[in-house]
Amino acid sequence: MGSSRASGARLLRVVRDFQAVGPVETLRHLDLESMANQPASDVFLAMLEFLCPPGGAIDEAISRQAMLEAIGNLDRDAPTSFAQLAPEQLREFFLDFVALSIEGRVIADIGARGITLPADIAAVEQAHEQLHDFIEGCCRVHLSGLLTGLETLNSLDVEQRANEIYEAAFSLIADAGEDAT
Repeated sequence: MGSSRASGARLLRVVRDFQAVGPVETLRHLDLESMANQPASDVFLAMLEFLCPPGGAIDEAISRQAMLEAIGNLDRDAPTSFAQLAPEQLREFFLDFVALSIEGRVIADIGARGITLPADIAAVEQAHEQLHDFIEGCCRVHLSGLLTGLETLNSLDVEQRANEIYEAAFSLIADAGEDAT
């Protein structure tokens, strides 16, 4: 999860800057200040190369996919401009990215390790939904409290919690897959 951790650290830096110096100054650091009143999803897409640099490894692909899904989810409820994002929306965006990164890594590892899943498509979809709900719930429980004081947040704390959630999620899905066969 190296790429996701690095991308998460860069995203966390954007969230911290947004809260500390405001949206326009945050965007100025990235040469995007003219986008402050653009939809937040457009701004994060413009930041994609900074947040998730392209690469050829699976880790980079997982990180970029998680970021793209999180950006897509950002406009799901109420589209807003980047400058008008509330701290809660930024926190939710960050948590969504972390959860989707962990989910992507678990799914990639399931494929790489050859864990047997049920042949029934509905059962596989149900296992995926359970995995998603489990990871999202764990991220909210284990990371939400850490994100209340972003100015004092240690990136190692987020990384440690993400690793714990990843290991628990992988064990859960591995056990479920093997039980179903």
